[in-house]
Amino acid sequence: MLQNAVSMLTQGITFLGGVLVVFGLVNLGMTIKDGMQGGGGQLSGAIAMIVGGAIVIAAAVYFGSLNTGWAG
Repeated sequence: MLQNAVSMLTQGITFLGGVLVVFGLVNLGMTIKDGMQGGGGQLSGAIAMIVGGAIVIAAAVYFGSLNTGWAG
């Protein structure tokens, strides 16, 4: 039962992290296309969004790998 809940949470959190990465990549592409008129702030925001999404995905993978056999 607990393993099913952990699996569902892991999948949902991984999806949200993937969404962050995709939006960060879109933001990065739009920033580069515009010739970085907004300065480095837009570029650093896009990179921060990509890195944040990757961290969320890594945390979800780690959370999914935890041993829940004790609840069994």
